[in-house]
Amino acid sequence: MSVKVNDNMILNVKEIFRLIHNFQYEEAFLLSSEIMERKDNGDQLFHEWVKALAEFFTYGNKNTAIKLLEEIKPNKLENEIQFRIINSLMCFYIEIGNEQAFLKYKKEINSNLHKLDSEELLVKIMCNFTNGYYEFKNYKKSLEYSEKSIKIAQKYRLFGFNFSLLLIIKIMSLLYLGEITKAKNLKKDYETFLKITNTISDKKYLEKTLKIFYKEVANNEKIINKKTI
Repeated sequence: MSVKVNDNMILNVKEIFRLIHNFQYEEAFLLSSEIMERKDNGDQLFHEWVKALAEFFTYGNKNTAIKLLEEIKPNKLENEIQFRIINSLMCFYIEIGNEQAFLKYKKEINSNLHKLDSEELLVKIMCNFTNGYYEFKNYKKSLEYSEKSIKIAQKYRLFGFNFSLLLIIKIMSLLYLGEITKAKNLKKDYETFLKITNTISDKKYLEKTLKIFYKEVANNEKIINKKTI
C-alpha cells in the first residue's frame, strides 16, 4: 500500500511541475491543495511555494507572494525545493524592480550552486541570473551570463524555453552594447533554430522585444547608432 501512495505522489508532483512549466500556476496550486486536503503525503513547503507562484503570476498578489516566500525561505540551501524557493523569490524581486534584493539572493544561490544536482534547475537559475542583469540594464553582465548559461544548456542538451530566452537576451545585450554584426548573426542562427523547433511563441517574444528596443532607439539615439537588424 505504501508503494502505491508513493507512486501516486510522484505522479502528482510531476503533474504539478508540468503545469508550472506551462505557466498554469492556478491549476498547479489547486492540484497541490487537493493533495494537502487528502493528506496524501503532501509536502507543506512545496505547497507553499506553489501557492506563492499562483499568488504572484495568476492572482497578481505580488506582495503576498513575496511575504509568503520570505516567511518560509530556508536558512541553508541543501535540497531542490530550497533552491526553488530562493530562485522564485529572486525572480519576484526582478519582476518588481528591486535590484538590491535580486543581487542579494543571486549571491546566496550562486555560492551554493555546487550543491545542486538538477541540470534543469541549474539552467533555469542561470537564466534568471541573466535575465536579472538584463532587466536592470547591466548589459555587460547579462551578455556574460547568457554566454555561460548557453554553454551549460548545450552541455546538458536542454533546449527548451530557458535556452530560447537566453539567446534572446544575448541578442538584445549585444544590441545595447552596440555589437550590431554579432547580434545580427546570432539572430539569423536563432531564427533557424526556431524554424527547426517550430516555436512560434518564442519568435513572437523576440519580435516583441526587438520592438521595445527600436522604440527606445527612436526616443534616444545615443543608445546605439541607426543600424538595425
